[in-house]
Amino acid sequence: MQKLYEITIPSLSMTADFPAVHHRLLADFPDVVDVLAMTTPATVLVVYTGEQEVDCWIDALSDSVATRRLRRRPTVSRTRRLPAAAA
Repeated sequence: MQKLYEITIPSLSMTADFPAVHHRLLADFPDVVDVLAMTTPATVLVVYTGEQEVDCWIDALSDSVATRRLRRRPTVSRTRRLPAAAA
């Protein structure tokens, strides 16, 4: 029998983060059948069978969001201008 568990993570962006979250939960947890975006902001619905693994799901969600944001952050390159040599 399938069960449902709703998880809200305040920093979760459904447009930017949901694909990574969906993939991560389905790949890492065999009992997770589906992950659905809710209309409530920053909330997903986990469809699962077996035992609930809420702490593990939340850790995976937080990790996939943080990892995605680190990869998305542009690399800042700083160059220092040296004073022009006196002629």
